[in-house]
Amino acid sequence: MTNTLFQFRIIRCAIATLGLGLASTSHAAGFALLEQNASGAGVAYAGKAAIGEDASAAWFNPASMSRLKQRQVVLGGHYIDLNGEVKNEGSTAAPGRPLGSSTGEFGDEGYIPNFHLVLPFNDRINFGLSVATPFGLKTDFQGDWYGRFQGVTSDIKSVNINPSASYKLNEQWAVGGGVSAQKLDAKLSSQINYAPFGGTEGLTTIAGDGWGYGFNLGLMGQVTPTTRVGVAYRSAIEQDLEGNVTFDNRPAAGPAATLFANSELSSKIRLPSSLSISSVTELTPKWQVLTDATWTEWSTIQKLDFQRQNAPAGAAALSVQDYEWKNSWRFALGGIYKYSDTINLKAGLAYDMTPVPDERRKVRLPDEDRITLAVGSQYKFDKAITFDVAFQYVMPDKAKVDSTEGNAAAGQQTRVLGTAEGDAFILSGQVSYKF
Repeated sequence: MTNTLFQFRIIRCAIATLGLGLASTSHAAGFALLEQNASGAGVAYAGKAAIGEDASAAWFNPASMSRLKQRQVVLGGHYIDLNGEVKNEGSTAAPGRPLGSSTGEFGDEGYIPNFHLVLPFNDRINFGLSVATPFGLKTDFQGDWYGRFQGVTSDIKSVNINPSASYKLNEQWAVGGGVSAQKLDAKLSSQINYAPFGGTEGLTTIAGDGWGYGFNLGLMGQVTPTTRVGVAYRSAIEQDLEGNVTFDNRPAAGPAATLFANSELSSKIRLPSSLSISSVTELTPKWQVLTDATWTEWSTIQKLDFQRQNAPAGAAALSVQDYEWKNSWRFALGGIYKYSDTINLKAGLAYDMTPVPDERRKVRLPDEDRITLAVGSQYKFDKAITFDVAFQYVMPDKAKVDSTEGNAAAGQQTRVLGTAEGDAFILSGQVSYKF
């Protein structure tokens, strides 16, 4: 009874912590977040579906939980510092929409927490629970920057609650699966021009949230005495968002009061599925080599369409944005060196391909291919407690932005023409506790 109560308190505390403390800045391609543990961060998440190193296995591949023989809880956190700028290279303004500031800085800071729990039931069956943050994005431009009519703040947050189970088929093979309940919060703002209606500028903000549901499956096998492989699939999740749109500083009377009336809204977004294939090879008693190839179905992101609900007659429709993203791959290679019985040293390299076509790149997410360099260390304090720390440096390629938006018929189109460049630093830490 005491153990059951203890486990329940851990779960309740973890869910509350993630729900209240989440702030995300995208690191992987698109707006995916790989930072679901610190033990994998040190190898740039190479081998993530095969290593089964700690309770975070419940998230990356439930089949790999079969390697864990004791109850274990993992608490982790990641600090992300994003520095970026879209440099102006000939952007043009519409009448009444002056370019304003030439500064296109959009960097921000974020914190991502993680929680994982694994409970062995018997020699063949393990149960797991992960509370993770698989998607996130935060770009925050100044309110007077030259591309403000296309985007000021973009803030996406997610929390995924994922119970799972594994079954050990024999000494070589295991399978696993789980279900997910995922909450998504989105907030998008941009400046709007009221000049044709006798006003000035104002901020329009779209905010919504909703729940979606999915599943994940995994397979793990010891294919040779020294090599283990893992395959993990995570399904797409369709999110039904509900929220509102607000228009600040709009004229209180006249056509603008109706056209830009505040209202409720709804939207649907299908977040992508993914498939990972990983390996872990014991080269010597001291050296491990890890690999990973992950495919993500980003082609689910084609359009961003918000529908007004309960709006007054004559209210302007919200514009539809075409994204037309494509599926993408991520490749990672890592190594672990057993320095001593208590210390492991880690390093990794990853190459992440962007899903964003050059002709569809938006200021809200000026995404490009990126390289990640990672180092980390693991310290086994005693038989029950293990600490992990890791540092990642993310280097995106320079991204050309050529985006035109606005009402062409009314002569209100603006064009943002420039180059986005920047980098990100990620500091990760976690504690694992066996009980």
